[in-house]
Amino acid sequence: MPELPEVETVRRTLAYQILGKTITDVAVYYAPMIENIEQNQFIEKLKHETFRKIERYGKYLLFILDHYTLISHLRMEGKYFLKSIDEPRNKHEHVVFTLDNQISFRYHDTRKFGKMALLASTNLIEVMQYPPLAKLAKEATDPGFTKEELYARLQHTQVAIKTALLNQEVICGMGNIYVDEVLFLSKIHPETISTCLTIEDASHILENAHLVLAKAIQAGGTTIRSYTSSLGVTGLFQLELLVHQQEKNPCSICQTTIQKIKVGGRGTYYCPLCQIKKRPKIIGITGSIATGKTTVTQYLRTLGYKVIDADEIVAEHKAIGRAIYNVLTGEYGRKILLDNGEIDDRQLAKLIFENEENRLKINQMVHPIVQQKALQSIYRMTDSFVFLSVPLLFEAGFDALCDQIVVVYAEDEIQLERLMKRNQLSKEEAKQRIQTQLSQQEKCQKADYIIDNSRDLCYTIEQINEMIKEVKQHYGH
Repeated sequence: MPELPEVETVRRTLAYQILGKTITDVAVYYAPMIENIEQNQFIEKLKHETFRKIERYGKYLLFILDHYTLISHLRMEGKYFLKSIDEPRNKHEHVVFTLDNQISFRYHDTRKFGKMALLASTNLIEVMQYPPLAKLAKEATDPGFTKEELYARLQHTQVAIKTALLNQEVICGMGNIYVDEVLFLSKIHPETISTCLTIEDASHILENAHLVLAKAIQAGGTTIRSYTSSLGVTGLFQLELLVHQQEKNPCSICQTTIQKIKVGGRGTYYCPLCQIKKRPKIIGITGSIATGKTTVTQYLRTLGYKVIDADEIVAEHKAIGRAIYNVLTGEYGRKILLDNGEIDDRQLAKLIFENEENRLKINQMVHPIVQQKALQSIYRMTDSFVFLSVPLLFEAGFDALCDQIVVVYAEDEIQLERLMKRNQLSKEEAKQRIQTQLSQQEKCQKADYIIDNSRDLCYTIEQINEMIKEVKQHYGH
């Protein structure tokens, strides 16, 4: 498929060969290719018009005539040929222009996907108002295309970055080949959700798009599979491709084998080491038992934020036949089960809080499962940041996954009272459970944000809102 460099090569080549020449006849052999005007009008209006200039926008060629502009989109297979007027027509040549009664200028398209339109204006500002052109974004090579503008566009797409960059309404002019190359140079995994990218990522994409497209234009484009310039120019940029169609070859940077995957139905090439997949920023939420983590996470959810809750993962996968159920029953058998075969939470809690060896063993079995399930959910999300609520976030090593950490705190007396009331425990039993966890003071020392949940709910909500404001500012939202 011809992309911006190939279309630019065609434009430059045609400029040497058809400018100043007059259309003396036109033949249309596939009428659906003309999209905004009847075939007969298309033919009559073009007769006696002279090619004055050829412009390009994205993958569109704009032929400027005396009174009209002919817009041509090559799509998948479109090519132009200059032939002798006497040469028989190929069955895939669908529009044939006769120039100066001497030259046959032919549009060839095997799949018939290409489109032409004729506008009664030579003013480019007016021509760019034509609907298919008007909806296009700025070109990747436009010096006025800022990283802030690209970043803003990416934040509204919520698709894989490879798919986003192929969307000409996000950034104009890049196709499958060059997006692979740009993402490699920008060290961005092609499946990274676009909303997870930073403004620095957007800057790298633009910088590398300028670099790759400029080099490709200089090389005359890329000759791969179905596209070869049909005007005597063969692209050479394929000799410089770093990842596209380099499957099973070593990466030029790290020597890791280049891999091929499908992204949005398109064959995609990348280096699994240089292009590590980005995920949403993870804001960990933790706190000692009975300090009010649930109060915080419930409020976040009412605001529409995504919360991955470790307790909910445990509850889901503790069901009969699920991963946590299987490892626990494999270790402790029926002594932790109710008569109906479900796990007895009271018996499990007794094992955890009354025996240090059991507590450590159970945590070692359960935490890896919770972490795996949490990350699977996070990698499927399209949000810029998500909240991960884990009671034993520090103790279980979940803090290593987090970009920032929120600790929910309550005064010791209030925490003890809440735990006794909530779990119907004696004072000694409640203290024993609290002592199995890292102290509140140690957790607060490790926190980026501390929410004091010792007072009224309105005071807690005020602190949550302030935390959200700072998080959004930190991550550009």
